[in-house]
Amino acid sequence: MLCILGRMDSSFRPHAVEERWRSKWDDLGVGTPPALSSRPSFTIALPPPNVTGVLHCGHAAGSTVQDILIRFHRMNGYDVEWTPGTDHAAIATQNVIERQLAQEGTSKEQLGRAAFNERVEKWYREYGGRILEQMRRLGFICDWNRTRFTLDEPYVRSIRTLFKHLFDTGKIYRGPRLVNWCPRCRSAISDEEVEWKEHEDALYRIAYPIEGGGSLTVATVRPETMLGDAGIAVSPGDERYRSYVGRLATVPLSGQAVPVFEDEAVEKEFGTGVLKVTPAHDTTDYAIGERHGLEVHSVIAEDGTVDFPALPELHGMDAAAARVKVVELLKTDGSLVGIEPYTHSVGHCDRCGHVIEPLISSQWWVAMKDFIGPATAAVTSGNISFHPKRYQNGYLSWLENLRDWCISRQLWLGHAIPVSTCSNGHVFAWVDEPETCPTCGDASLSADPDVLDTWFSSALWPFAIYGWPESTEDLGRFYPTDVLVTAREIIPLWVARMIMMGGECTGKLPFHDVIITGTIQAPDGSRMSKSKGNVVDPLDMVDKYGADAVRAWASSVGTSGQDVRFDESKIASYQKFGNKLWQVTRFLLGRLAPEGTEQLPRLEQPTELAPEDWWMLEKCNEAVETVTRGINAFHFLESIDSLYETIWHVYCDWYVEMLKPRLPVHWDGASPLSADATAAAWTAVEVLHSLVRLLHPIMPFVTEECGQLFPDAGPTLLEAAWPEPYPTTASASPAIQEVAAALEAVTAVRAAAQQGMLSLREGAEVTVVHSTAQRPVSNDVCRIMANLLRCSVRGGMGNASAPNELQVVAGGLTCTIHAAALRGQEQPNVQATAARIADKEAYRDRLRAQLGNKAFIAKAPGAVVAKTEQTLSEVEHELAVLRGERHPAEEHQ
Repeated sequence: MLCILGRMDSSFRPHAVEERWRSKWDDLGVGTPPALSSRPSFTIALPPPNVTGVLHCGHAAGSTVQDILIRFHRMNGYDVEWTPGTDHAAIATQNVIERQLAQEGTSKEQLGRAAFNERVEKWYREYGGRILEQMRRLGFICDWNRTRFTLDEPYVRSIRTLFKHLFDTGKIYRGPRLVNWCPRCRSAISDEEVEWKEHEDALYRIAYPIEGGGSLTVATVRPETMLGDAGIAVSPGDERYRSYVGRLATVPLSGQAVPVFEDEAVEKEFGTGVLKVTPAHDTTDYAIGERHGLEVHSVIAEDGTVDFPALPELHGMDAAAARVKVVELLKTDGSLVGIEPYTHSVGHCDRCGHVIEPLISSQWWVAMKDFIGPATAAVTSGNISFHPKRYQNGYLSWLENLRDWCISRQLWLGHAIPVSTCSNGHVFAWVDEPETCPTCGDASLSADPDVLDTWFSSALWPFAIYGWPESTEDLGRFYPTDVLVTAREIIPLWVARMIMMGGECTGKLPFHDVIITGTIQAPDGSRMSKSKGNVVDPLDMVDKYGADAVRAWASSVGTSGQDVRFDESKIASYQKFGNKLWQVTRFLLGRLAPEGTEQLPRLEQPTELAPEDWWMLEKCNEAVETVTRGINAFHFLESIDSLYETIWHVYCDWYVEMLKPRLPVHWDGASPLSADATAAAWTAVEVLHSLVRLLHPIMPFVTEECGQLFPDAGPTLLEAAWPEPYPTTASASPAIQEVAAALEAVTAVRAAAQQGMLSLREGAEVTVVHSTAQRPVSNDVCRIMANLLRCSVRGGMGNASAPNELQVVAGGLTCTIHAAALRGQEQPNVQATAARIADKEAYRDRLRAQLGNKAFIAKAPGAVVAKTEQTLSEVEHELAVLRGERHPAEEHQ
């Protein structure tokens, strides 16, 4: 009978405690490191989500990984600093506000810059930091006092300082080059911000007349750009077209004469093997044009319309409509010789979804040649490690093919490019907005109209948030950071650029370890999308199952680096797991807490422990080692799996069941406990306290509640020390092995009962002998088995059995179940025995194959090989016993 104490309900109710603990952690300032401390620091800079964003499954997984690391290191004696913040998300925010304005029947141009900026400020005040508030729901303990925003004045100054440094050293320049242009956003975007989607289009075959006779047929999916053709290319050595190389071709419709030449970029097998080269509107063509010195003719304007006054019927027409018109004109003049269906990938703006138009535009660029070497060495030297390691290859491959970085955007929202030009033509960068030209003193200045790419400003995040370029105390204490947790798709967009700018600005790499989280997919394996209606809101899961369950799920998938299908049943199972911990704590309170108290007693470690106590301490030590190793190696699934197994199955299912007969039904606290009860109570409380602390970084709410019930509980488990393995003695090892053998035997006997072969009802008797050794089984083994099987168990010698008895072999023990346990049968069930023999034979064959594998023998630890050999010996012995049970008549079937 349990003593149901006041604050321990019959089951764990997360919503009743989560808000209270969030408030308490805030009051205690657990996320803010003390100002004066000699302890080492462990730092994470939260990847700044878009200020307008909402929490999604990816955020939940990535941020849970960070919170686990922060809590783990705090319990291991570090001052922890997890700095939160948000990104102004220029394109995304501007798109949102422009859509609102459109719904209101106006536009940003009609509103004007000043009124637009006021609208933006209002938006940020209303929605800014919304995702950070949602993060609190999951119990994340960021240093909220240091929350940063990429439009804060100190951060703006950091960006200007970097820009000016790169400008003054010649690493930033302005010039016309091919960019990814979004006609909807009217801005350049980076290669990494282009989303590729499959389109069903047509491949048009067009004949280009050749000077001196004949023609070349090109195959193109974009005939509207032919007005900007600058050449015709064929594959080197292509015998079909050798005679045309060096001659001129005439571009249909425009009449432009362009050269025919060879270039290695042309694929013989694609289309006709002839490529029209339009440098102003295709990335490959641009590179070809640079190699051959071709002229660049832009025929698509920034608004996505055709810019070709020579053909008034096309000029000003939308590019998509112009394609249809061009095809009509080509049909009319006889140049179109064929059309066929064609499926290909087309780039779209990942912010607004509009089709990207490659075009020539004068932009600001960062010359990347000086950054590639240091960024490569940072990883190949091992100073920065990716987890999983395979993502290192993608990072290095991206660096090998790196082009100059376009950092300007034609937006109203964002960091203004800190460059001015005076009326005398002097162009200069600045940190503080200038009044006169530093070269000539001219006061007539014009500011650059563009803003910076958001990824340029976020490249400073790990050090700008701590005050760079000033030599602040925070910068010296918290930079470099220790770990970055992010998604694979922004390795080039953000990770690489932070590495580059960290080295450039501070001379130090910004972090040591990069953890790549996997993408959380919909349950069917598809991408989560609002349009598909398959998005899972993690806060809905928190409402349904509690934050701990969602965090445990997130920890199990967060560091795999794999794409993972969302599985709600796993969250539900972790909710049950948290409740299991609650129930077992409640059980100990009911047995050991004196009436009127709500705390487990403090007991001195006894001089003598029972075998099962030593066994439980050993299992706890294994959990300490596995959980600690898993977190340190960023293999969180290993940690949560170990805790799930140890708490639920080892502690609750085995140890507590062995414990019950040794504890009083309810202890009044006054009368002394027996030595055996003291040993049991001390072990139970000590081990559970260790397990609660091990679980705390992953499931903080239920562990805080349970943790308050242990002796000398502090205000929070974050102030408790991380568990250390308990010291064990060499003399305890045989006892631990005996308990393990007894539990294996109990499992085997129960399995036989489940197969319908016997009933362990009252009056059943089991005799236990060693399967191979000629020595008596200890009283402790018999006692443990009797308690767990709830029947009479006695030790014996030898290996004989009567005809009406059943033998089960496991753990080096042979258990003989006497006739009283059989279900009124004259002999064991023949079919069931045959099935068991077949299972054991299959298991034996797998073990033999494993031991026969030279690679296994060579690579596996010696202890693993020895254990496998021991298991094989036990299985072969059990098979011999089982075959001896078979009914004589069965041999003739």
